Amino acid sequence: MDDDPIFLTLAELAIKKEIDKVQIFKAMNGEEAIEFLKNDTVDIIFLDLNMPVMNGWEFLDTLPQLENKGGNIYVLTSSIDPSDQRKADENPLVTSMLEKPLDREKIATTLAS
Repeated sequence: MDDDPIFLTLAELAIKKEIDKVQIFKAMNGEEAIEFLKNDTVDIIFLDLNMPVMNGWEFLDTLPQLENKGGNIYVLTSSIDPSDQRKADENPLVTSMLEKPLDREKIATTLAS
């Protein structure tokens, strides 16, 4: 999820190049993603930290309240703040942190693991 429609489109295209038949749900903020996860499951979540309405950290705080907690969560950031990395490392829901921009190589490596 990300609030940048251009980023979402580019990420979707890159993912579809790696996985031929994939369903992608795009959310512009954490609140949209929470509503989706109330009824559906996912294997991977690419989570931007800086979004309107409900940011990435708020999403991670809300997610444990759901029965369906989703799949592996990869935090996406352009932040250089070491506290963001530390906070991601300490959160048991986060698989790892990836630096933006999310390119085809990062996606391929992430999907292969």
